[in-house]
Amino acid sequence: MDFINSMKFPFVLVMGISLLSLAVAFWLINWVMAKDTGTDAMRKISDAIKAGAEAYLRRQNYTIISLSSVLAIVIFVLYAFVRKHNEHDPAGPMALALCTTGSFVAGAACSLIAGYIGMWVSIRTNIRTAAAARTSLNDALRIALRGGAVAGLFVCAMSLIGVGGLFILLKLLGYPFEKIPFMIVGYGFGASFVALFAQLGGGIYTKAADVGADLVGKVEAGIPEDDPRNPAVIADLVGDNVGDCAGRGADLFESTAAENIGAMILGVGLIPYFGWKGVLFPSSRARSACSRRSRASSSSRPRSTRTRWTRSTSATT
Repeated sequence: MDFINSMKFPFVLVMGISLLSLAVAFWLINWVMAKDTGTDAMRKISDAIKAGAEAYLRRQNYTIISLSSVLAIVIFVLYAFVRKHNEHDPAGPMALALCTTGSFVAGAACSLIAGYIGMWVSIRTNIRTAAAARTSLNDALRIALRGGAVAGLFVCAMSLIGVGGLFILLKLLGYPFEKIPFMIVGYGFGASFVALFAQLGGGIYTKAADVGADLVGKVEAGIPEDDPRNPAVIADLVGDNVGDCAGRGADLFESTAAENIGAMILGVGLIPYFGWKGVLFPSSRARSACSRRSRASSSSRPRSTRTRWTRSTSATT
């Protein structure tokens, strides 16, 4: 009980900062969504890109969820019935199978959410940035920065919530804190599994669409690159969203989750010197990153470019 009481403040701090980051992310989403969406011609192109990106991601996520479900069953069977138990295992075969499978599913789900939210916001931020750029470079920059910050906040927050939540749950179930990091390694595996499909699938799609659009547009039709008259340009821009936003978000989430769990496992070796605080140190570092990113994104206010533009033109003339 003394250990539980001593853990309250660090875990409340980590989870509180994570929830605060999500709150800031949702505030940024509302702020971006309130901006102007431009002309009808701009919205026509933007809607085509949005429809294509959402259709692609729905199909990709359906495939990921299907394969993840099958792999989760395989992991459970292997840990529970095939793998032999040894004295170094953190728990019994059935408990270890349940924890590994559950953490795998949680990692995959959190990675899907982080990647999807990042792309959902980006395809709606693009047109608002373009519309704002017609009148103010500062407004366009602020919209772009705050729209992009949503993905970063979700990656950090979802990673911390997943790892911290699993740690708290297993501790409340009575498992020693020095064994818990070994029981949640499936979280990083689930995140890596989703990142594999999101990054490779989106990357292959966007490169194929990019090359196809260039061949058809610049080589065959002789029109400029990214010309809206070329339908392949829409596919290229769809690929940029699903590959560079959703795919990159899942990839960054996988890196963050795997590094946190790996550092927690290494922290077990510091228990003789720092106790359980050595295990929780990676979560504290990630919490600091979330806090800094929340402050930076909510207070981003670029210096006016109008003054610099006036000075440069005056100097030129």
